[in-house]
Amino acid sequence: MVEIVVPKVPGDEGADVHRSARWIVTGIREQGEARERLEGTEVGHGARIETPAGSLLLVMDKRPTGYKDGRHKRYMTYNATLTLLLVEETGLRDKPLWTRQFASEKGAFGSSGAGQITKHLVTHPPVADLNVREVEPGPGRPNWAAGPCRWCGVQVAQGAGRVVGHGKEAEVEHPLRLCRQPAQLVTGQDCALCGIACVQGSAEWVQVRDSEYGQRWEARHRGDCARWPSPEEEAQRQEELRLQREEQQEAEQKREAKRKADREAREAKRRAAEEEERRAARDVQERVQRLGIKGSVDVATPFDKGVDPSTRLRLVERRLTLSDDTTVTVWDVETYGDGRPTGVYEDDGGYEPDDRGGRYYRLSDARGEYQRHKWAPLPYTPPKRLRFEPAACPSDPSVKHCDHCGTTSAPGGWMIASLGLSCDDADCYDAMANERGAHARRYHRAA
Repeated sequence: MVEIVVPKVPGDEGADVHRSARWIVTGIREQGEARERLEGTEVGHGARIETPAGSLLLVMDKRPTGYKDGRHKRYMTYNATLTLLLVEETGLRDKPLWTRQFASEKGAFGSSGAGQITKHLVTHPPVADLNVREVEPGPGRPNWAAGPCRWCGVQVAQGAGRVVGHGKEAEVEHPLRLCRQPAQLVTGQDCALCGIACVQGSAEWVQVRDSEYGQRWEARHRGDCARWPSPEEEAQRQEELRLQREEQQEAEQKREAKRKADREAREAKRRAAEEEERRAARDVQERVQRLGIKGSVDVATPFDKGVDPSTRLRLVERRLTLSDDTTVTVWDVETYGDGRPTGVYEDDGGYEPDDRGGRYYRLSDARGEYQRHKWAPLPYTPPKRLRFEPAACPSDPSVKHCDHCGTTSAPGGWMIASLGLSCDDADCYDAMANERGAHARRYHRAA
């Protein structure tokens, strides 16, 4: 058998893909209309087929030549070009055995065309049992109308498949590998090529279309069958993988148990050290409270930051000398800023203790208190108006009041609201303000 590729219909030369055809021809009938006289197997254009060496491939390309008036309507006319090709052991011969263009398909299969085909069939007789196998279908003739696929029965949309056959016998089919595949899994099925059962992931369903036996699906290994294991080999491999996974899981469980034991040991050691540190800190605190402080020296200030525009916070390490001349180390978190004493803040003109910070006997506690306070800008407060406390008006009769704005006399004349304007004009206050003067607000609040 020789594998060849059937020549495609030359669409760029105006050939009609629906009226052109190709055959592996085996004989010519005495009776029949046009192509009906041919004996042999029709093959699709562009298809890859297997056929015996010495076979004759007949190629017919039809091209439109114009229109002709018929009895009831106009119809298009076509010419027909016949080309006879020989299949050799190495493939199709480059040079055709015979080619000729005819004015019509009917003339192409007349005495002249049929005689040439018969002459070459005598020179190259067909084999007794001709078996043409389609390895891969070509593009074929596109379907102008929708219809059920002749292989799987699923509806094929217009232009989505190809047409096989002519006239009333024409059928529609899906392109290769687009038909509905079997519902069952391919795993466990015997490979159609090597006969060995297919393991998971090694095979796929392949559609085989045979003009004599119809369509069938075969399980086939992907690529070379020899590279895929048999079910027994696959079972042995899976068992080895399972044992390997169990060993890895057991080793990982041992490592995790060791890591957990190490974590618990470190955590117990850390808790013991922390408890010992707390006990030592309580002892230092009790000694400081019992003996009292004789002196204090600042050792270091490892942390210092601002907490608002007028206040800073610092952590100071101090060495205290107790009354028994022993020394202990403490950590103070304190606020300072704006020239006020450490640990106090200003409110309404006075200093009151600041509740931030304090004295700690463990560095970690002091650091936690220091980190708890973050920078925060002071909230905006509108400026307060000047307050006047009620007081008795001076009883000195020489103190005169402005009859209009209520201010007292001063060197330079009657004044209003520190503007330096004279009150001689009765309308001066009304023009500059909407309230009474400062003196009236201070001494005559009920007025």
